[in-house]
Amino acid sequence: MAVPVAGTFSDSWKLTKTSFRLIFEDRALLVFPLVAGLAILGVLALLLVGEYALFRPGSGIASGSGPVEAAGVVVFLLAYFAMTFLSVYGTAALIGAATLKLGGQQPTASDGWKIARARIGRLLLWALLTATVGLLIQAIASRVRGIGGLLIGAVGGVTWAIATYFMIPILIYEDQRPWPALKRSAHLFTSSFGRTLVTNLVLALLLGVGIVAAVIVAVVGLVFLFGGTLALGLAFLGVGIAVAVVVALIGAAAEGILRAALYRYATTGKIDPDLLPSAYRASATGPAPPLP
Repeated sequence: MAVPVAGTFSDSWKLTKTSFRLIFEDRALLVFPLVAGLAILGVLALLLVGEYALFRPGSGIASGSGPVEAAGVVVFLLAYFAMTFLSVYGTAALIGAATLKLGGQQPTASDGWKIARARIGRLLLWALLTATVGLLIQAIASRVRGIGGLLIGAVGGVTWAIATYFMIPILIYEDQRPWPALKRSAHLFTSSFGRTLVTNLVLALLLGVGIVAAVIVAVVGLVFLFGGTLALGLAFLGVGIAVAVVVALIGAAAEGILRAALYRYATTGKIDPDLLPSAYRASATGPAPPLP
């Protein structure tokens, strides 16, 4: 049965509210993006240190030599893969905990990490694959000058993001090989296209408002700093940075929860018993996650 556009927007708003409601009910869900984000920053810091050690002025090593450049590429690739894996692993843990929460349980952070750890082999392979594809897209785009290269990079990145939107929950809850899993992810996205697209747009709009507010506060702080009011300028600047960090943290958590909710909806037609009217509940399109 076709669902009216109004129903799609209504359900999308309800799904978005569900994501934020789960965060405010259980702030432990913020642990996953926080830990992953700090770990990624740590890897990035190590990458910068490693690259500086290789190419620092006066190091006695010719930065243009082949071995040094090769070492720099290897360091970059290792760091890039590590950061991709940390992002995938943290998202998997968040989706696992959020799915338990959607099923009526009260998971702890350790429950989410346990779910991700149980699928660490699949997640490692997926991180390697998605990191490789991302690098290939950028490599192809970099060979085309001007706006054409930008379009190739943007279209390629968006297409890959759409096709792989449900890959992590599929890797957690379904016994699928990489290629069938990729096809299933694309199928689930197209089967729930309206709600998935609109819900992510709503989330992006809400987070955009928060980021704009943070930028405005930070700019006010800079104005005070350049105007000579040091204390007030630092206060506004600190508040702006803090708001941006909080918005980014909540946004990352909400996006992961939303992906778990949309996966549950795409596979079972259920999000929350009292949120979606029965007229909009689709029949199951595949195996559902093992919810209580």
